[in-house]
Amino acid sequence: MKTIASYEAKSKFSEILREAAAGEIFVITRNGQRMAELRPCPTSVPQRKRGMMKKAFGPVPPDFNEPLNDFTEYQ
Repeated sequence: MKTIASYEAKSKFSEILREAAAGEIFVITRNGQRMAELRPCPTSVPQRKRGMMKKAFGPVPPDFNEPLNDFTEYQ
């Protein structure tokens, strides 16, 4: 949890918003008193990760990019 002054939050809003979306929580203060918290919203959609379907489909065969036999007669 990071504590930032309201003026800094205003001047660096885009950067702070990007960090909040990545999971950081900010406490915004004015005159040293806590005024608000900025935190990421919970998402109902799971984040996609590279290789997440590997278990369902297995490894890609080595001949994956080779032309199919069915289409060679049309060339």
